[in-house]
Amino acid sequence: MQTPEYLPHIDLLLQALRINRERLNSKSKIAIDAKLLRGLIQAAAARLPFSEEFYLRAYPDIAEAHAAGTIPDLQQHFVESGFFEGRFGAPPPVDEAFYTSFYKDVGVAVTRGDIVSATEHYLRQGASEGRLPNRQIKPEVDFWISLLRDDTRAT
Repeated sequence: MQTPEYLPHIDLLLQALRINRERLNSKSKIAIDAKLLRGLIQAAAARLPFSEEFYLRAYPDIAEAHAAGTIPDLQQHFVESGFFEGRFGAPPPVDEAFYTSFYKDVGVAVTRGDIVSATEHYLRQGASEGRLPNRQIKPEVDFWISLLRDDTRAT
């Protein structure tokens, strides 16, 4: 795993992507080498909060592999594999009251006992749906959702 304090110079990244700065600032799509994309995602994942205690508690299969010695470095596993498997490295910042009132379906499901908590919902499916874990993170989530949305599709 590369040290998280380094990101290649923008010119090197653009050269590897075979694009120039103008194209980077356009709305056009580009092909990207999967190995480069994976490395960029790993660099971002390495900067996410990480808690060994949470990782072991949340993922019994990881705890078992760690105890057996097949996963010696938990954070390295998260960055190289876990993030790509949809795992969280630390407890997500879910505001239970906000989440269950903002997402009425989740509030109803918690009340009925279909799910234990808003946090459980967020971990299992809410994050992958782009739901807000709390009100404070809305600008950041909105930014990423706007980048991830395919604005070139016909509506």
